[in-house]
Amino acid sequence: MPSRRPSQESPPGRGRPRCDSMKAIAILIALPLLGVTMLPVLLTNGDPPPPVVCSQAAGPEAVILATIRTLESGGNYQAQARGASASGAYQMIDGTWNGYGGYTHAKDAPPATQDAKAIELVRAILAKHADDVTTVPVVWYLGHLPATGSTEWDVVPMPAAGNRLTPRQYQTRWMAEYQRQLGAINEVVASTSVPPIPGGCIGGGVVPLAGEWSLPGPRQLLDANPATLKAPHHDYPAWDWLIPINTPIYAVRGGTVVTVRQWPYNWWTVGCGQQGGGECDSCGVGLTIVDEAGTRWSYCHGTNVTVQLGQQVRAGQQILWSGNTGRSGAPHVHLEIRAGGQQRCPQPLLQSLYSNGVGLDPMTLPTNGCSF
Repeated sequence: MPSRRPSQESPPGRGRPRCDSMKAIAILIALPLLGVTMLPVLLTNGDPPPPVVCSQAAGPEAVILATIRTLESGGNYQAQARGASASGAYQMIDGTWNGYGGYTHAKDAPPATQDAKAIELVRAILAKHADDVTTVPVVWYLGHLPATGSTEWDVVPMPAAGNRLTPRQYQTRWMAEYQRQLGAINEVVASTSVPPIPGGCIGGGVVPLAGEWSLPGPRQLLDANPATLKAPHHDYPAWDWLIPINTPIYAVRGGTVVTVRQWPYNWWTVGCGQQGGGECDSCGVGLTIVDEAGTRWSYCHGTNVTVQLGQQVRAGQQILWSGNTGRSGAPHVHLEIRAGGQQRCPQPLLQSLYSNGVGLDPMTLPTNGCSF
């Protein structure tokens, strides 16, 4: 929000880029119950456009303010930005502060007054963006919310003003601090006293098998129909697993999330048909992970991704909730393995993991014989 330049949406503005002006209204901080409502994110076989952080319903306003203060000034209500008018705990530029409470600069006002101005701005952002807290850091930093797919997401705004992060990087850092403040850090655990919300942004996990491998989902579902592990894919080396919507999907192999894209619709219900076109995405909601050996592991057709672009994940960590998005004729998860530049058949690996708890080198997997 803080910013040295004007913006259509007007946020606070600090010594870095951000916004400019916004109107004020009320004061006190309400503490609505934390509720995490999540929207979809996704991916595909290639490396498509940049993703968006999984949308999340705003939690307590006090936590939002604490997150902003921590990242903007370290909680220093007298902070003054170098070479800019941004000041105070929230680093608001003078144009955004606009003489609030009778004080010329934010740093001159007592903490309660700075909090009051900040909460007005936060409420205005949330009201404009469907209570999605992930929009707060972007508007606070940039002054407005770029359109999905806009190059603005990945360009450092006004570097001359001291900015070093792109809006996407700032959003990711902000959300990490926000989750820390909420005490809801997304860690992989073998069991949890509070189960993750089905279909949400936050997932759980399972204990990985020896050698850092994992089955792609709950073993009970495979126990009910082991033959599915041998099922051929319809037209190229891959594997489709028919399972209920919002079944947790785990990383078979750990690595770095390199692709995440968001297209939460079903190919056949939005008029894409055989040809696709427009914004249709055959993968729907999904992601691609690259392991240390360079093997690409792609998962498609979910309802929500539970990890973020660039995140390091380990085998057994939940990465997706299954669904029926993209070019999907029924609820299922699609798994693709690309090693040595070729698509490989996942079936032998999955059968070995299920029957013996042993992983196989992806380079040894066949490149044919698993499709029809």
